Amino acid sequence: MSYLLSNCRLTSLQDIQVQSNLSFFSCGDKDLDKFFQCDAAAYEYALFGKTYAFIDKRNDITSMFTISNGGIQAKQMRRKLRENVPYPKRLIHNYPSVLIGRLAVSEKFQGKGIGSEILDFLKIWFSDSHNKTGCRFLAVDAYNVFSILKFYENNEFSFVFKSENEERASLQLQDGQTLHSRTMCCDLFPYAESLQH
Repeated sequence: MSYLLSNCRLTSLQDIQVQSNLSFFSCGDKDLDKFFQCDAAAYEYALFGKTYAFIDKRNDITSMFTISNGGIQAKQMRRKLRENVPYPKRLIHNYPSVLIGRLAVSEKFQGKGIGSEILDFLKIWFSDSHNKTGCRFLAVDAYNVFSILKFYENNEFSFVFKSENEERASLQLQDGQTLHSRTMCCDLFPYAESLQH
């Protein structure tokens, strides 16, 4: 049984309960905490992303995430997508995706599998018949930290670029410049297909 779906409700950043409790939200990462507490509203106002929160029955924020429209470079994905793509779409430059810009679970709720539940929720949310936009992939620029990359791999995300060197070249990073994140994605087609049957 999903902890989020049985104990929480999904709401937006503007929800009065989210606004009342936002200053208490902490996931243990200062950059993420600062983003959600200070920058997310401006980011949303500028139409760069939409922030959502799961809150429990006591109105505690269990988790937050920000999503936006994105695209995965087609030349990187063609080797993975040989089927289930109409021929004309093989000629486009980018495949449509939803980008997870930020994802955080409150320290009070960590260890319950909530991060994985959010990813499962997003996979279904953007592949069911009520989805308002077409998107083939769920994408993330994951911090280039082993535990975070492994978390996404364990949740059916794979690297868009074959290697760090290939990704560094794509970003035109100079020698010595740090590759802070790795682009990863999850193909939503299998989820959409299973929902149709």
